[in-house]
Amino acid sequence: MLKLFIALTLSGLLASQAHAVTQTPWLNSNVIGAMKDAKYSPALKDDYYADINGEWLTTATLKPGHPRTGSFMELQDEIDARLKGLMTDATIPGHDAEIVRRLYAMWLDWDSRNAEGLADLDKQSARITNIKTLDELSAYFMEEETLYSGAMLADFGIGRDNKDSESHNLELSATGLSLGDPAEYRKRTANGDRVKKMHDGIVRYMLRRLGYTEDFARNVLERSYSFEERIAASEMTLQEVYDPSAVDKMYNPLTMDELREKSPVFPFADILVAHNAVSDLMNLQQPAWLKSLNELYTESNLEDMKAYLLANLVKGYITLTDEPAYREYQRLSRERLGITESKPDDELAVDFVHGNLSVPVSRIYVERYVPQSAKEEVADIIRQAVKYYRSMLEAEDWLSESTRRKAIEKLDAMRLNSAYPDKWVDFSEYDIADGMSFYEAVKALKRYKVQRYFYDRLNQKVDHDLWIHDVVVVNAYYQPSENSINIIAGIMGGDFYSPEMSYEEKLGGIGMVIGHEVSHAFDTSGAQFGKTGNVESWWTEEDKEHFKARADRLIKYLDTFRVDDSGEHYNGSLVQTETIADMAGVKAMLGIAEGRKDFDYGKFFRQYAKIWKMIQTREMSDLRVKTDVHALPYIRVNAIVQQYPEFYRTYGVKDGDGMYLAPEDRVAVW
Repeated sequence: MLKLFIALTLSGLLASQAHAVTQTPWLNSNVIGAMKDAKYSPALKDDYYADINGEWLTTATLKPGHPRTGSFMELQDEIDARLKGLMTDATIPGHDAEIVRRLYAMWLDWDSRNAEGLADLDKQSARITNIKTLDELSAYFMEEETLYSGAMLADFGIGRDNKDSESHNLELSATGLSLGDPAEYRKRTANGDRVKKMHDGIVRYMLRRLGYTEDFARNVLERSYSFEERIAASEMTLQEVYDPSAVDKMYNPLTMDELREKSPVFPFADILVAHNAVSDLMNLQQPAWLKSLNELYTESNLEDMKAYLLANLVKGYITLTDEPAYREYQRLSRERLGITESKPDDELAVDFVHGNLSVPVSRIYVERYVPQSAKEEVADIIRQAVKYYRSMLEAEDWLSESTRRKAIEKLDAMRLNSAYPDKWVDFSEYDIADGMSFYEAVKALKRYKVQRYFYDRLNQKVDHDLWIHDVVVVNAYYQPSENSINIIAGIMGGDFYSPEMSYEEKLGGIGMVIGHEVSHAFDTSGAQFGKTGNVESWWTEEDKEHFKARADRLIKYLDTFRVDDSGEHYNGSLVQTETIADMAGVKAMLGIAEGRKDFDYGKFFRQYAKIWKMIQTREMSDLRVKTDVHALPYIRVNAIVQQYPEFYRTYGVKDGDGMYLAPEDRVAVW
């Protein structure tokens, strides 16, 4: 039985008995006000995260419109402030800057947006309500306009083929659900109730704005949920999608003829043909869902399916029309997230332009703010991490020689991407013409992006030099289908990286992020991909079982945690892969530090704790517990550092301390 301790200082214990009953082994200090309310001030040896970040956790406040803040969000705020300056700087030359400035100004021009109103939505909604037969519904799905409306029963997009990672394939994916997770239709959670309330509010408001009655709106929602509940029964839950076994379960290649056989009623193949989306490489992610959709695609269910489409159509328009609609969206969103204020409009305009013109925005940003020297220094830390992983793999005594050799081959073949690409997606042909309305500009942008990101890549080989992701968000990631680690420009700042940081702080910040991402190549999901990005079995069965057993020990440990006062246990399975990566990332940086003269482990561990500082509303915490594959930040620190002897030696943590975990109970996978 794993030992769990919640030894607190005497004052902390007396003040927080109510929380100690259900929140174990530490208080969830990421909920805003939790530490102050509980008068929780534990010693470093009892709750490392709360001690290192305690002053910040008890004094930090949320900005208007933000349900959380922390190291990631503070850095993103800094980036967004810079982006606002770039978007309003008329002196920056070039096409990128011009379209960015124009779209930013158009978002803020409420007079013009109000004049435009809901005319386009009125036309689109009438197209759905006027459908009388199943044949007419099928014809609707084949119209070009429908492709950009968001009102579809099935989705398709570009992916990588699991057996041919050098080629793009066509991914066929399941019906979207208003509650997000299919599990919410089986057992509704408090988070699901909040999601539903917001969805219902949006649909009711938008339908009333279009002139429909309250009874009509109520009927639309009832019928829409009736359809969703039935289709959700066949869809994989979020936990099932995130489970490592999903890599195989969601790979079901098929030909166009086979698609016609599997979808004889719902005209999926004809829809693809109508939209010129035919590929020799197609993958059906969820066969059980498609079978269910074909059973539901009947005349008797026509009104339910129309209701689903109408609800999704109007929901997608609420932020793109006029100011009254947008303000209603903000009100509903505040309630959903447990906040009382919304972001200022200028920040919202930055978010919109950044999200929709990420390549032009990124190009302008890196030219101004990311020097080549920073790109090269981060690239060097990446190389150090990869070098350490080689020695780590060589030293793991539970790996067989054949698996070890394949793992090292994969490591040697890994693509190491730092900061920003040398080649970008081309936006030179997108323009915002004079006299174009905001919605017309957005609609033209949607079409342009579909061409660039979908049609230009369909049936083409992968261009590894072309990055398609946004590089000025605070993020980093491992891409298994191309075996690449991507430490992008957005995360190169704040608590994560500065040229002025000490070496220890760099390892505890950006270094740990790098080590984390490299580890994903060998976690329970990444380990299923080979050196070229193809899904292949390169582990021996014995090694697989050993790895799974180690991961299961981690899951069982996390399952013992309680993160709120409900008394429910944490979901270790949901967060296992990211937690394995956290542990391996710290181990990698400790390995790099080993033998380095006068290495200050205190600085290293403190910086690691700082990068995860974060507070959020209780509603946001609940959302993340139910849907996020990353553990809550306080767990990402405490449950990680307690795995390593360097932590115990640095701080003198001993049996009886809240941070102590007996050696036989430690669960680091690597």
